Amino acid sequence: MTTAAPFPARPKLITFDTYGTLIDWDSALRDHLRSLFDARGVGLDVAAFYTEWYYSYALPTLSADFMLYRDLLRTTMRRALAAAGVSVEESELAALGDVMAAAEPFPDTVEVLTELRRHVPLATISNSQRDILESSARRMGDPFTHQITGEVVGAYKPARPLFDLVLERAGVRPEETVHIAQSQYVDLPRSVPMGIATIWINRQGQTLLPEHPAPTLELPDLRDVPRVLGFVGAADGGSAR
Repeated sequence: MTTAAPFPARPKLITFDTYGTLIDWDSALRDHLRSLFDARGVGLDVAAFYTEWYYSYALPTLSADFMLYRDLLRTTMRRALAAAGVSVEESELAALGDVMAAAEPFPDTVEVLTELRRHVPLATISNSQRDILESSARRMGDPFTHQITGEVVGAYKPARPLFDLVLERAGVRPEETVHIAQSQYVDLPRSVPMGIATIWINRQGQTLLPEHPAPTLELPDLRDVPRVLGFVGAADGGSAR
């Protein structure tokens, strides 16, 4: 069993997953789907359909032949909708990337990133696409020194090259780094075995599956991160689980 690394005394780099950790893309895509269903009088439960799309179509495709993320969204959503008997226009599928790019940060995101960047360089390792991530970064005040997306290495998390590349660009070792992410499916299985201290931001209150390595720490949101990492002026609120 992999044992999570302890926090470095003073991190030289903090890396983040973006979507689901910093940006509320789930709500944005669900709202888009709800408008599509309402326009067609489709009575499908949006939350249930979204879960089916993500776990049965989108997540498995991350490890298949590489395609740009806009294409991945369009292709997997088309398949999921077809399986549910829903027909939509190709332009509506193509808009999914724009919906993701326009999604808003969580309420705690900007304040915490602003505090952390005062002390240490920040980076993001994202299963998205460069133009999508750039739009999201602007919404967060452009806090990142390094931005790595799947298209840079032709693979998606949990593939190791994304993590190796950001460490190389930052000139740091795994043990000098903290990774902060919400996905037990694509982040924990890579960062923890690499010896990177990892904070799992479990916004959805998930149960950690036994096949996934335990993080260094689990938090319900970002608010307590500055205090946990020992930075002065930490944002108020939040508590470790």
